Amino acid sequence: MKKTILLSLSLLILSGCMNSTPNSEDLKHETAKSVEIKSLNSALARYTKATIDNDIPTLLTFVYPKVFTLLPKEKMEAMLERMYASGKAPNITEIKHQKISPIKQYDKGIYSIITSKMAMELKSPTPDNEKFEEILLDKLKQQMGANVEVSLDKSKHLFVVKKESQIIGINENSEGWKFVGYQQAKKYAEKNIIPKSITDNL
Repeated sequence: MKKTILLSLSLLILSGCMNSTPNSEDLKHETAKSVEIKSLNSALARYTKATIDNDIPTLLTFVYPKVFTLLPKEKMEAMLERMYASGKAPNITEIKHQKISPIKQYDKGIYSIITSKMAMELKSPTPDNEKFEEILLDKLKQQMGANVEVSLDKSKHLFVVKKESQIIGINENSEGWKFVGYQQAKKYAEKNIIPKSITDNL
C-alpha cells in the first residue's frame, strides 16, 4: 500500500514538473522580450545623455522620425542650436527614469511609456533685480502648477524646476527605438503623426 502511494506521488510530482517546463515558443518569446528591454534601456541611456549634454545631432537621431513631417530635421536642428546659443533655453541637468512600462505591441511594432523625474535650470533675465526675480518665481509657480517644484537659487540667479515627465519609446518596423514626448504625442494624434493604435491607449 505504501509503495503504491509513493509511486502515485512520484508520478504526480513528475507530471507537474513536466507540465511546468516552458516550451520552445515560450522561451523564444521571453528571449525576444529580454533583448528588446535591453535595447530600449540602451537607447534610452544614449537619448538621456544627449539631452543633458545638449548634443543636438545625437538627440535628433532618437526623435520619432514622423515628427519631422511637421518641422524638417534640418530646421529643427538650426532652431535648437539658436536656442541654446542664446543662453535662454532651459538647461536640463538631471533625468532619473522611475518607471518603464511593459513593452506593448501595436500594428507596426512595439512601444513603451517611460516616466521620469527631471530637473532643469533657467537663467534669470534680470539678475540685477531681486524683487523682479521674486515676481517671476511666483509667475513660474502659477504656470507650472502644483505638481511642479520651482525654486530660485539667488546666488546663481537660476530658476530651478523639478517635475515629472513622460515620453513614449517606439520601435517601428524593427528600425530601433525612437522617442516622443507623451503630451506631444497626444497633440500629434490629431495630425496622424503618432499611430492611432498607440494614441488610443494613452
